[in-house]
Amino acid sequence: MARPATEELRRRNRSALLDQLHRRGPQTRAELTEALGLNRSTIGALATDLSESGHIQETTGRSTGAAGRPSTLVECVPEAETVAAVEVRADRVRLALVGLGGTLLARAEVPLEPGADGPEAAELAARLLADTPAAETVAAVPGLVDAGVVAQSTELGWVDRDFRTDLERATGRSWRVADLATAAAVGERSRGDAHRSPNLLYLHGGRGVTAGMIADGRPRRGSSIMLGHVVVNPGGQKCRCGLHGCLEAEMGTFEQSATIEATTTAAWMGDTAAREVVHRSGGLLGRALGSVVTAATPDEVLFGGWLRELYLSSAAAVRSSLAEATLPQLRARLRLRTPALGSEGPLIGAAETGFEALIGEMR
Repeated sequence: MARPATEELRRRNRSALLDQLHRRGPQTRAELTEALGLNRSTIGALATDLSESGHIQETTGRSTGAAGRPSTLVECVPEAETVAAVEVRADRVRLALVGLGGTLLARAEVPLEPGADGPEAAELAARLLADTPAAETVAAVPGLVDAGVVAQSTELGWVDRDFRTDLERATGRSWRVADLATAAAVGERSRGDAHRSPNLLYLHGGRGVTAGMIADGRPRRGSSIMLGHVVVNPGGQKCRCGLHGCLEAEMGTFEQSATIEATTTAAWMGDTAAREVVHRSGGLLGRALGSVVTAATPDEVLFGGWLRELYLSSAAAVRSSLAEATLPQLRARLRLRTPALGSEGPLIGAAETGFEALIGEMR
C-alpha cells in the first residue's frame, strides 16, 4: 500500500534537512528555513523529529556580534549513522569509519602483499572492520569496476574479480564497490572545493591511469574511464592489455608511479633528461585527455595520485597537447587543477557514497 501523500512529503523533507546538515555542517533554524524553502513551523517539527530519533542535536553556536545570546545551531550527531569506507591499493588496505556530518571516528591501515588476490584483500578488510559498527560499507578499488566486479585493474592485477562477493563472504556484510577514481571525484564534489562543478573529471595515477566522472552532479553510471588504455601512439609500445601505443605503455606508468617525485624534482633542478621525460609525459597525457574531454565535455579536470606531480611540472605541455586535440569551445570553459583533498579523496568519496544511500533510504 502506498504511503499517504503527507507522510511521503514528511519523509522527503526529513531526508532533505538531514542531508543539508550532513553536507553543509551546523546551521541555525533560520538558515535551514532559507536553504530548504520550508516554513519555520515545518523546520521546527522536522528538527524535533530528527532530535528524538537521535540524528541531530541543538547546541549553543556562533555569536552574531551583537548583544544577547549566541545563536542556537542544529548539527548532526556523528554516531547516529556511520559508514565504513575501505580503500584497496597494491600495497595496502585502508579503513576510515566516518560518522554523520563527515566526522572521522576511526582509521586503520594494514599492508597488502604484492600480487594478493581478491579474497586475501577482503580478509584484510574484514580484519580492519572487526566489530566496527557501520550501517553501510563501501570499498574503493583502482581499475574498471561495474556492479561490484573488478573487470580489470592494472594496479592490482585482477581481471573479472567479483570483489563484492569476496567482501561479503569475508565480513558477512553487504557491500558497495566503487572504482577509486569515481570515489575520489565524489569526495572532491562533496567535501572538497568542486561542489560548483556539475561535470567533473578526476584523473587518478596509480600503477595505472583511470578517470572518474561526475555528470550533472551525479557519479557516472557503471565504472571509471580507462584513460591509461587510450591509444596515443598507434603502432607504439605493446601494453600489458595487449594493445599497442596505450598511454600507460607510452608513459611507463609502473615506473613513473614509483619515481615521479624524484623525476619532477630533478626536472625542477635543471636535469635535461628528467625535463624531457616530464615534458613528453605531459604531452601524452594531454593527448589522451583530449579524447575524453571531447566525448564527456567536463567543466573541470582534477589530476590526482602521482598525476598531480606530473601536471604541476608539465602543465604547459598538457595544455598545449590538449589544445591540439579538442575544440576551442570545449577548452574555453575547462578548468584544470589539482585535488583539494589529496590522497584522502577516495576514502572520503567512498564514505559519501554510503551516506547518500543511507539518507536516501529515509525518503
